[in-house]
Amino acid sequence: MPPERAGSNSSITETATKAIDAAREELVEIALDIHAHPELNYEEFHAAKLLSDTLEAHDFAVERGIGGVETAFRATLEGGAGDGPTVAVLAEYDALPEIGHGCGHNLIAMAAMGAGFGVQANLANLPGRLVVIGTPAEEGGGGKIRLLDAGVFKDVDVCLSSHPSSNRTFIPENIPMGESWSLAMVGYRYIFHGKAAHAAAAPEEGINALNAVIQLFNGIDAMRQHLREDTRIHGIITDGGLAPNVVPELAAANFMLRCRDRNYLSDVIVGKVMKIAEGAALMSGATLEIEPYYPFYENVLPNGVLAENFRANAATVGMRIDAPMGGRRGSGASTDFGNVSQVVPSLELRYAVSENPVPSHSRQMCDTAITETALSNALNVAKVLSLTASDLLTDPARLKAAQAEFTQRSGE
Repeated sequence: MPPERAGSNSSITETATKAIDAAREELVEIALDIHAHPELNYEEFHAAKLLSDTLEAHDFAVERGIGGVETAFRATLEGGAGDGPTVAVLAEYDALPEIGHGCGHNLIAMAAMGAGFGVQANLANLPGRLVVIGTPAEEGGGGKIRLLDAGVFKDVDVCLSSHPSSNRTFIPENIPMGESWSLAMVGYRYIFHGKAAHAAAAPEEGINALNAVIQLFNGIDAMRQHLREDTRIHGIITDGGLAPNVVPELAAANFMLRCRDRNYLSDVIVGKVMKIAEGAALMSGATLEIEPYYPFYENVLPNGVLAENFRANAATVGMRIDAPMGGRRGSGASTDFGNVSQVVPSLELRYAVSENPVPSHSRQMCDTAITETALSNALNVAKVLSLTASDLLTDPARLKAAQAEFTQRSGE
C-alpha cells in the first residue's frame, strides 16, 4: 500500500488550489480559444503556439518542436528544494475531422496548464521538476509514439494526464494484475485493384474491386462470433468506384482493430483479418494491397498507487468519483497514452463534463466541451493533477511504490 497523504501537504494544497482558481479566467480563455480553432493531426499550430506562449509568459522554460514534431513542446519548472524526480503532465489539443473538438481535447490542454500553474505556486518548496509536455496528434497520428521514439520521455519518472468522459468521473483502481485499462488498437487500409469495364455492355470483362471490399466486410462480420468478447473491429469504405455503369477497378476500406490484450490483437486478430482480405481478393479476382493506417496504440497499464493518490486529491477538491460501469472494466476506447504507460508509471483521470450522458466523438460532445460544467470540472481536474504531482515530487516512498507496481504490471 502507498503511504497516506501527508498532513504537511495542507499548505501546498491551499496554495495550489488558490493559484489555479486565480488563473480561472485565463485557463477558460485558453480552452475556448483552442475550441474555436480546431486543428487536425500535426496541424495544431495555433494551439501549440498559444500554449507555449502562455507557459513562457508564466516563466516556464519552453522548448518548441521537440522530438522533431513541430507542434509538440516541453515546458519545464525546476523546483527550488534541490534535485528530485521529474513529473510530467500531458496536454492534448488536436481535433477531429468535421466535428471539431468532439473529444474535448481543449479541456485536456486547459487542465494540464492549470496543473502547471498550481505546481508553480509551490515551486520554492518542491524538489525535482515538473514538465508540461504538449503532445499533438492523439486522434490517429500517434504523436506520443513519435515523442517516445525521439526520447522525449526518457528522463520522466511518472506521467499524469486527464480526459473528458461523458457524465462520469472514474479512476482505474483495483484493476487485477494482467488486465489493462483501455483497448490496444492498430489500423490498416485494405486496397483492392480490379479491372474497369462497362457494367452493362461488358461486365464479364471487368474485375469488381468493390465486390472484394464487400466480401471483406462480410467475412469480418462472420468472424466476430469467434473472437474474444472484448474485440472491436470497425471500418469504412473510402473508395468504391466512380460511376455505377463502370465496374470499379479500385476499392478500399480503412479498419481499426482493437482488443484489451495487445498480444491477442497483434498475434490473432490482425492475422485473421488479413486472411479474410486475401480470401476476398481471391473470390473477386482482385489483387490486394495492405497499408498501415493507424499506428499501434498500446493498452493503458493501470497503476493502483497513482489511482489511490488521484482519489485522495479528488476528495480534497470536492470532485465526485463514480462507481465503475457494470460489465466493463476500464475504458472502451484507445489512446497513445497507452504507449506512454508501457514505458513509465502513468495514470489518466477520466472525468465528467455533463450531468447527462454525452457520446464521445460527436457534435454533442463538441458543444459540451465549452459548457460551464465542463470548464469547471476541468479546473478541478487541474487541481487534482497539481496536487498529485506535488505529492510525487515530495514523497519518495509514494513514487517508489508507483514504480514498483509499474515494474510488476509491465513484467520488467
